[in-house]
Amino acid sequence: MQHILSCLTVLCLWAAPAFAQSPSSPAPKASINSAPMSESDLVQRIEDDWLKGENTTDIAVLNRVLADDYVNLTPSGLGPGKAEIISHLQPRAGQAPPYSLETADMRIYILGDTAVAAYVKTYTDKGNGNIVREDTTHIFTKDHGAWRLRISRASIRQGD
Repeated sequence: MQHILSCLTVLCLWAAPAFAQSPSSPAPKASINSAPMSESDLVQRIEDDWLKGENTTDIAVLNRVLADDYVNLTPSGLGPGKAEIISHLQPRAGQAPPYSLETADMRIYILGDTAVAAYVKTYTDKGNGNIVREDTTHIFTKDHGAWRLRISRASIRQGD
């Protein structure tokens, strides 16, 4: 259990989504002949890519998604910001973490230039099978036309 909590702490350092469009590029298209993606679809894509990036410790994802003034609210209180997270994870860049990750019940809300993604993450320790469930909330704002993660909040689910 100590190992899974250590892993969860590292996750909270890196908590939240990935792959935002660059400010100079147009919104991605669902396909060549279809309409542009909705804001909700864009945030969903960021979350999907973030979770893929979490499974490979992709530092580039952090740089694209996290705002410079990112606030990290972990289960144990205020966590490190963007620069500290990147510095901490840099030695493990490209490596798979010692846990598997699944998500459930994702809901995305668009409120003007603010987006909220709320869902449950389930971490399973690859070594001993211990499971930790985490309620996650990501708050994004638009920065020069691209969504940036401003606030991440995580809490451990009890009794699951």
